[in-house]
Amino acid sequence: MGEQFSEAIVEQAGKAGERGVAMGQIVDAMVGLGHGVEAVEQAIWELMASRRLTPSGFVCRIVKRRDAFGEPVQARSYELLLVPWSAEQDRQLELGLPRG
Repeated sequence: MGEQFSEAIVEQAGKAGERGVAMGQIVDAMVGLGHGVEAVEQAIWELMASRRLTPSGFVCRIVKRRDAFGEPVQARSYELLLVPWSAEQDRQLELGLPRG
């Protein structure tokens, strides 16, 4: 993954401030700039693994559709909100569980 590509993704994540941006919005924005979906998704996971992006929350969407019999069905879909990594945001992931 190129550094400019990574920086563009981190910049997209920082656009909404502390609230964060939904991962899908970042992917859509980068695809709109001509990048492939899979490349953007992989880069986001790599940026999270290298602690350059961190979750700041999530959004829940209710997806409504019809099943094979035409009956309405709904399901919840959760999506991470992401922000550029910061020590303060990263500490939210520490659960303080006893070791052992």
